[in-house]
Amino acid sequence: MKMILKYFVLILLSVTHLFAMVDINNASSSELLELNGIGKAKAQKIITYRESHECFKSMDELSRVDGISKSIVSNNRNILSIGFCKKNIKKDNFTPASITDILFDPVNLVFVVIIFILAIIDQVAKKDLKSQIVSIGVLGTFVGIFMGLQSFNPQDIINSVNDILLGLKTAFFTSIVGMSVATLLSIFEILKGDSEDK
Repeated sequence: MKMILKYFVLILLSVTHLFAMVDINNASSSELLELNGIGKAKAQKIITYRESHECFKSMDELSRVDGISKSIVSNNRNILSIGFCKKNIKKDNFTPASITDILFDPVNLVFVVIIFILAIIDQVAKKDLKSQIVSIGVLGTFVGIFMGLQSFNPQDIINSVNDILLGLKTAFFTSIVGMSVATLLSIFEILKGDSEDK
């Protein structure tokens, strides 16, 4: 029982320590005051530096702030953390794309043209190309994902994720078009077969 209680206390202390961490990239002025050797003036200098330099890249960079010595950083290192730089998020990139923007995306345009060419061949030459149409649509999506991943930078995860999402918001369009066209062709052939039987 004592052993269980001991582990419980250790876990509780660990969780308490976790929540006591001060995120220098997102902490408010009052939160920065919890650091040893930091007053209101220094807390404001940290925020000013953070805003002008687009956040801190490392804990040691904190010592570049006027009035913050390396010893202050060292004394607070056990409660310092560096969170995601919310200021760096490219909010303007999250504007919704119109259907026209998605359609005329170069990657999508190429694959959509190929899909419709295959659809015409399917009908004119009486060839069953529906599975190929779906495959081309899925291929277009994978190409879009691959192109989005090319801009991924592990050193700048937040903005890298944004770039990937910007690529993905149009990449899946080719799969949607491919599956839709293949489904419509199947329905058309079923209806056409029923009319011929009558």
